[in-house]
Amino acid sequence: MKFENGSREGAGKTTPVSVSGARYRTGIMTLVLLVQVLFACTVSHVPENMDKSLVSHEDPVFDKRFQELSFQDIDLKQMWVERKYSENREKVMVNNYTFADIADAAKDGVVNIYTRRLEEKEAKFGISPNDILPIRIPILSDIFDIIPFKVPIPYRSEGFSLGSGFIINEHGFILTNAHVIHNSTDIRVVLAGVRREYLAKIIGSDRMTDTALIKIEPDHFLTALPLGSSDGVKIGEMVLAIGNPLGLEHSVTSGIVSAKGRIAPELNDKFVDFLQTDSAINPGNSGGPLLNLHGEVVGINTAVISKAQSIGFAIPIDTVKEVMPMLVLDQTERGWFGVKAVPLTLEKASELLYPDEWGILVVEVEKGSPAEKAGIRTHDIILELNGLSLKSFLLFRRKLLGLAPGHTVHLTIFRDGATMEVRSTLGRKGAKEESRKPHFNRHERGSAPEHSKETLLVRWTCSSPTPKKGNRPSSRRQTKRMPPAFS
Repeated sequence: MKFENGSREGAGKTTPVSVSGARYRTGIMTLVLLVQVLFACTVSHVPENMDKSLVSHEDPVFDKRFQELSFQDIDLKQMWVERKYSENREKVMVNNYTFADIADAAKDGVVNIYTRRLEEKEAKFGISPNDILPIRIPILSDIFDIIPFKVPIPYRSEGFSLGSGFIINEHGFILTNAHVIHNSTDIRVVLAGVRREYLAKIIGSDRMTDTALIKIEPDHFLTALPLGSSDGVKIGEMVLAIGNPLGLEHSVTSGIVSAKGRIAPELNDKFVDFLQTDSAINPGNSGGPLLNLHGEVVGINTAVISKAQSIGFAIPIDTVKEVMPMLVLDQTERGWFGVKAVPLTLEKASELLYPDEWGILVVEVEKGSPAEKAGIRTHDIILELNGLSLKSFLLFRRKLLGLAPGHTVHLTIFRDGATMEVRSTLGRKGAKEESRKPHFNRHERGSAPEHSKETLLVRWTCSSPTPKKGNRPSSRRQTKRMPPAFS
């Protein structure tokens, strides 16, 4: 008992040395926490807001030689070397030198692209209590996670990127990906054949299709790669990808076309139906050509699924051809029609007494839109666009990508057993509208949608559509006129 009493008495005594030591430790801990709170900073090394434009179009990196022209002023027949597709073309006999011959013929037309660009990053100042606590406290730590203790402060820095491209014109016009040259302030192009570096400028860039056209000023005629047809490519066809992966210049990989009309799972903000290939595509390959065995460009290598192996994507070259006038003029605003449409199904075709099984079905007309004022109704079937039969919804989407405000379009529409033609001029929708781009409803990632939608605004110039001679439906059905358009 005495020992216990003595211990209790001793415990109540505190020496001056122990008091000062405790105060010293408490002061040090307080000072450390104060420094952490005031000066704690987390810097993101990954650029933020990659879609944000940080470089003004007045920057010297942009080439403005065509800015005063309109779509009616340009003729692109000589812009690139076109190879017409034919089902009866001679087949390529493959041997151990086939790939080598194709790569050797294309090497002078493939370029390496190095850019210096602006990047927006984020620094977070402050510290969360969860960073200090040795363990997580139930409920309380969850609340701390919600409260924004760290203040994000954006800042800009200079970054570097590398990519690939290919020459389409002997005078120095080069195609690449838009993300390769996005926010660039300085672009350098290295010709693989002669090992010379040239300063490049941006002619035009389209983020929607991830394509860009740049220009160098060579002192000699360059080797241009011919453009083939991505529509003519068959699934299983052998292809080559050439580029600058990870800085390894002029790398050649081979594979096949794994699929067509593919919606890339990690590129769901894009409006392009890609070619899928198992040719190795790595960082730096972006913008390089995907070649068939005839040495023709059928696609632009653009992306790969990082969590998979041998799943790469290329922009179909026929899509690039559609938007080429926009790239030349650097005018990538799309025209709008004011309707939503889906591919026509057999059940709907039978219900509407339409004798064929192809077409684009109008499912909704925007209230107050020019399409509504023109008399367009739901359940109208769009058969042709500018004389082109719309037997593929993917083709319809691709054609819309190349239509700018002011373009005149000719539509052939089926309604109530009759076909009729409509002539119209594409217009603009209000700048405050959210639907500034076509809306494609993708129900399944990684595959072409069954019921994709699009919206396009049209300013009608005709008073009423007129029936077309030689109607596609049976002549037993009575031909009817559409009602007059509203002014």
